[in-house]
Amino acid sequence: MSWSREEALTDPAIREPLIFLSEFRFSLRDIPGEITIRLYRPIHSAEIVVRRSHDITVSGVNAPPGTTADDEGHEGEVLHAAVDQFLSIYNAARAKGLKPDASWLRPNPHFSWGFLLFPGQISRASLAQADTTPLATWLTNRQQ
Repeated sequence: MSWSREEALTDPAIREPLIFLSEFRFSLRDIPGEITIRLYRPIHSAEIVVRRSHDITVSGVNAPPGTTADDEGHEGEVLHAAVDQFLSIYNAARAKGLKPDASWLRPNPHFSWGFLLFPGQISRASLAQADTTPLATWLTNRQQ
């Protein structure tokens, strides 16, 4: 029997299976650090799910809400809405005369860097400092 990807993940023990669609990386002007946005599609849905490496918050800035995707099944629409959430706060802060600062970006503790890490390509020390997810811990211990 030949199994499809969707059929392979139908067991009741499996929860929220996702297919990775794409990843985008960018920085905001004058703020050091890279922001990563990943797009996933739940196996049994056409809607796209967004995972962001960071959130942006600026004290004293109440930006208008960012745009929402008109079509939550279209990658371009969903990506635009995710990026616009960063830009609306960033631009509102700049309009108030604030200077961009690294503290505006807050790491998302639920964002997983795990699958981007490959044993032997980075040092144990940098891995331990970069991430505390279970996969990072496992890889660190495995390299020792």
